[in-house]
Amino acid sequence: MTETESADATQQMPTFDSAHPAIVAMRQALVYLAAVALLLLILVTVVDVCGRYLLNTPLPGAFETVRALMALVTFSALPLVCARNEHLRAGILDHLVSHRVNRLREPAVQLISVAVLVAICWRLAQEAVNKQRTGELLSAINLPLWVPIGFMALMSVAAVIVTSTLALLTFRQALTSEGSP
Repeated sequence: MTETESADATQQMPTFDSAHPAIVAMRQALVYLAAVALLLLILVTVVDVCGRYLLNTPLPGAFETVRALMALVTFSALPLVCARNEHLRAGILDHLVSHRVNRLREPAVQLISVAVLVAICWRLAQEAVNKQRTGELLSAINLPLWVPIGFMALMSVAAVIVTSTLALLTFRQALTSEGSP
């Protein structure tokens, strides 16, 4: 398979780009949330590093703030990456496998992704409930620990829904293109 054929196959993969106003609004909200969290992450890091090395006074609570912001950036982008089907891919073995197997590989990968995301979501939800029960805080910023973990679980649920939809679409696409070369 040449590079162009590989690129064409990647471009033909379904995405979850709905024009429904609610989905568009949610997608925009997640983009803005990730962007603001990333900006805050940069600012906290710059202030902490400058304070630490120039003034010998690090920013109080910077470590916990960075941890919370990293979770916010990562998990607010997760459903977006899943919706656009833009996960990292390595097609180094595609040319060794038949076209039929390559068509069926994508739905299989999507189903494996759903299983992994469900496991992540389940574990995060358990941890959020546990942290809410114990009342643990990110002490430096006085934030209940269950809040960022709950957000991560919620974004994982969104990723599961999106990836499940894509798994169905890719499976249907693989079945309809079964007769074509």
